[in-house]
Amino acid sequence: MASLPPAGSGSGSGSDSGEDGPSELVLASQSPRSLPRRASLRRPELRAALALEEAGELQEAARVLEHTGEHAQAALLRMEHARTVPDVGERIDVLREGCARNPGDTEEGRALHLELGRALLDRAIEEPDPSRRRALELEAARGFEEADEGGQAGELYERLGLLDRAARAYERAGEIVKLELVLEVLERHEQAEAEVVRIEAEVDRALEDGRRRQAHVLLLEHAATRERLGTSSRPGLARRLAALEAARPRPSRIELQWNGRVTTISGHPRFLIGRAPDAHLTVPGARLSRHHVELSVDATDPDGPRLMAVDLGSKVGTFWDGEPLEPGEPVPLQTAGELGLGASATVDVVPLRGHEGEPCGALLRSGQRPAWHLFLPQGGPLVLAPEVRVPARVLFDRGWVVLDLRSGVLADLHRHRLPAGAVVELLVGDRLSLVGVPLALEVLS
Repeated sequence: MASLPPAGSGSGSGSDSGEDGPSELVLASQSPRSLPRRASLRRPELRAALALEEAGELQEAARVLEHTGEHAQAALLRMEHARTVPDVGERIDVLREGCARNPGDTEEGRALHLELGRALLDRAIEEPDPSRRRALELEAARGFEEADEGGQAGELYERLGLLDRAARAYERAGEIVKLELVLEVLERHEQAEAEVVRIEAEVDRALEDGRRRQAHVLLLEHAATRERLGTSSRPGLARRLAALEAARPRPSRIELQWNGRVTTISGHPRFLIGRAPDAHLTVPGARLSRHHVELSVDATDPDGPRLMAVDLGSKVGTFWDGEPLEPGEPVPLQTAGELGLGASATVDVVPLRGHEGEPCGALLRSGQRPAWHLFLPQGGPLVLAPEVRVPARVLFDRGWVVLDLRSGVLADLHRHRLPAGAVVELLVGDRLSLVGVPLALEVLS
C-alpha cells in the first residue's frame, strides 16, 4: 500500500498531525465572544472551550461545546469560523458539520442553518449540472426549514416540484395565501406519467452518484403524494424505495471490506470491549467481564479532547502497557500501546487524530484476530489499518453513514465515476474504488 499515506500523517490538502506533537493551526480572529463566563465556568469542559476559543481554535472550541450540549455558543463559533474560510466549498463543509451537530432549536442554531442555506443557494447558482444543482437547492430548503424560515423553504420546495413539502413549510410559516395556492394545485392535479418518468430518472441518477439521501426524499415525497390522492405508488418507485431502505446500514456502525481485509467502524459515543456479544469489540475469555473496559473521547481537558480508557470494574483487571487501571478512573491513551485484559487477552490500541490534529478516536484490534475496529464517536478520518489512511472522512449524520472524499479525490462507485470530492451516503453492497490507488472498499453491513 505504498501509495497510501500512513495513519497519523498528512495527505491531500490537509495537514493532519502525527503522534509526535500537535499540528500547527491557523489562528482565527480572537475578537471577544459570549462564551458562558458565569459560575458554570467551574465545569472543566467550558474552561477547555474558553481556552481553545481564546487561542483562536474556533472549530475545536465548538466541538467541545457540542460535546457538552452548549449548542447555542457552538453555533456562533461555527459561523465565525466559516466566515474566515475563503473557499465556498470548504465553507459549506464547515457549516454542514456544524448543522449536523447543532439542532435548530435555539436562535443561534437557526442562524447557523440559515447561513448554510444561503451558502448552498450561492453554490447552486454556479452549478451547471441540473441534478446536482437540484440537490444543493434541496439541501438549502432543509436548512431554511431548520432555521424556521418556512417561507423561503416553501418557495424552494415549490420550485423543485415538492408540493407536499412546500405546503407544510408554508403552513408552519403562516403563509396562508401561498399555502392555499399550493393546496389548490395539489387538489386539482395528479402527477402525470411524464413526471413519474422524470422522477424515476432523477432517483436513478442520485443513487448512481451516491446521493442516496436525495433519492430517499424524492421517493418518500412521491409515496406521500400518491397516498394523499388515494392511489398507490408507482411499482417501480415503490421497489426503489423498499430496496433503498433495506440497504441502509445501521446508523452508527458499518463494516468495510478492503483488499481482502475487514475494518468495522463504530460511531457510538463509547466503545465497549469485553466478552459479551453486544460489545463493540468482543474478546474471548471465560475470566473476562462481559463489559470489561470502555474507550471514549473526553472533551473536558483544557488542552483539548483526549482518548480515555476506563476499567468497568472487571474482576481480573485492565492494564495499559503493563500498568494497572484503577476501576472507574479514566486513563489517557496518547500513544499506541497495548491494553491487557487480565493475563490472557490483549487489545492493540492506536490513537487517531483528525484533520486539525485533535484526538478523534482510535484503531483497535484484539491480539487474537487480524481485523481492525475504527472508533470514531463524532466521525473523523477513514483509517482502515495503521498503515492505510484513506483521503476521506466518515460522518454519522441523522441516520446515514456518510463517506466524504477529500477535495480533489476521484473515485468510482460501482464503476461509475463520481465528481471530485464527492459525498456518498453509503449502502450495504456499495463497492467504491479510489482512482489511481490500489484500494477498493465494499460495504458488508
